[in-house]
Amino acid sequence: MTPNNMRALRLVEYNAPYKLEEIPVPTLGKHDLLVKVGAAGFCHTDYQVYEGVYKSPIPMTPSHEPVGTIVAVGENATGNWKSGQRVGVLTFRHACHSCVGCEVSRDPLRPLEPDTRFCEEKNMAGINADGGFAEYIIADSATSVLLPDGLPFEQAAPLMCAGATVWTGLEAAGLKAGQSVGVIGIGGLGSLALQFAAGLGLRVVAIDNRSEGLDLAREVPEHLRPAQIIDYNDPEATKKIVAFAGGGGLAGVVICTDNVEATEWSLKLLRPHGVCVPLGLPESGFRFSAFDIMFKELVVKGSLVANQRLVSDMMNFVAKNGVRSHVQTIQLEEGTNLPGRYMNPQLKGRLVVTM
Repeated sequence: MTPNNMRALRLVEYNAPYKLEEIPVPTLGKHDLLVKVGAAGFCHTDYQVYEGVYKSPIPMTPSHEPVGTIVAVGENATGNWKSGQRVGVLTFRHACHSCVGCEVSRDPLRPLEPDTRFCEEKNMAGINADGGFAEYIIADSATSVLLPDGLPFEQAAPLMCAGATVWTGLEAAGLKAGQSVGVIGIGGLGSLALQFAAGLGLRVVAIDNRSEGLDLAREVPEHLRPAQIIDYNDPEATKKIVAFAGGGGLAGVVICTDNVEATEWSLKLLRPHGVCVPLGLPESGFRFSAFDIMFKELVVKGSLVANQRLVSDMMNFVAKNGVRSHVQTIQLEEGTNLPGRYMNPQLKGRLVVTM
């Protein structure tokens, strides 16, 4: 039997530590799943929510990277869901089915269903509605995915945003096996991007300016390690990366940091017609050289977190290829200073709260 109340970490004031509080278990809607949370990750977006960048309503439960076990299913839930299944919960919930976003942004492989990511009326767990740093969370049955057997919750949690973001970013780059790609910023996102790219048959160079990031690139599973690891601070970095790529530079670059300078520099690494996919969200916006873009006819392409179908594909890939995140786990009651832990420059990989 599901209890009436639960423990949750709550953002009650911007730029202040979370508070551990007891709040009611959320109410199950007709199209929803009630999920007992097993683990939930802390993302850079969570830090921006903490800072007030999104003007999120507070008090609120953070985290948009939850995974857990279904304990109740709404009467009109989409799909063959049942209690006891292990699932991942995407942040986007409750498409309205009638706005412009729902009409024009349908998944080409599921044209009868709206792509909830672009709905103008959606809510987003951990961003403008309660998220996963709690014992229970409401999941949208249309934006939840089954977890592979044997994948621990603490490994699955980072996949729901970090993994989903870089998986879609690599798809947006449109590269073919054998082509070269650079991954800039080797943290929670970048370490997964390296593994996905290598597993897809790309020639991969990892780039970071921190020893922790460079070490993380060396520590991914051996069969998914990058072919080259380059220190951004090396004055010969650009020359070395272009030489590694051959043919005038990289075919694509995926940027897993919001560092504006590094994002602008990434264009120097690309061959003519190369593709840059920036995944960070700097508050000040991006800055690119007009000469780099125009004289090499480069493409700078936006990419959003994956939808249900893409995340299901990613989960199959993870299970087949043994993709793993470097995680640091903490218990729910220890998480009041999560934002402070996240800003530690020595942090490697992903912070994950376990229940």
